[in-house]
Amino acid sequence: MRLAKTIVVCICILVMLAACGKHIPAIDPQLLQSKSSLLVITGSAFPDAAKSKLNASLVKWRDTNHIAFEWMSDTSELSEAQWDKIKSVPYDYIVVIGHALMESVLPTAQQVTSRKWIMLDDLPAQEATAVPFDHIMLKQVPQARLHAEWDVWVRQQLVSGRIIEWVTQSTKPIPSDWAPSEEAEYITLTDAEGWYPQFQFQARQHGASWIVTYATLEQAAMNRLKNLSIPIVNMAATGVEQQWDAILSGLLDMMQNRSWKPGNQPYADNEVKIVKNL
Repeated sequence: MRLAKTIVVCICILVMLAACGKHIPAIDPQLLQSKSSLLVITGSAFPDAAKSKLNASLVKWRDTNHIAFEWMSDTSELSEAQWDKIKSVPYDYIVVIGHALMESVLPTAQQVTSRKWIMLDDLPAQEATAVPFDHIMLKQVPQARLHAEWDVWVRQQLVSGRIIEWVTQSTKPIPSDWAPSEEAEYITLTDAEGWYPQFQFQARQHGASWIVTYATLEQAAMNRLKNLSIPIVNMAATGVEQQWDAILSGLLDMMQNRSWKPGNQPYADNEVKIVKNL
């Protein structure tokens, strides 16, 4: 009798196990294909607060979104061993953060076409940057964004009758809607020989309210401008504060939706904050 009961119990257990087995969900092939691997490279100037946000996001992506990652931090220049690793490990994406590091990495990255590169610049674009490579994305703040950020201030000065003396270089002309060609006498090019005496004369003659530097000047040239005791607005020193919550959210969205695109891509408005020198 006991033997019969034992057999019945065993049969019931087997039936239950078989029934449960039929309901074990299979791994979605799309989920397997959606897994990504990521290498992040940051320089020594990468802020501590940004490091904390980046680290928290990478760990969360690994645990929640199954994104494998490695992080090369405090890097000024990639060693030969690091380049060998980049070429041997099949990363889906390589993210390079910071202008100086980007300039160091970019020449060799152009040759590593088997990886998708994402360059996150932390300086405004001095001019339109062409990225003629199908494997490199460059995110920058374009000149159009900088123009829009300064446009209200410039127009306020013009409407109120304040005189702006523009200082720039021939490679970086003043936008025509700020200084039309017929007002060329208000624009000084510092790459012209003997520019300062003429600038000094016309700034006083015009009764300048502001000196606005549109191109980056050497410190010696800036000191000469300061000697005129006219307020200076250094547009060339306009800075960028990367908003890492938004940038990292966009990066995750890009990986999950496989929406990576090569070429020059402007930051979204919420991904950077423009810091003006006023």
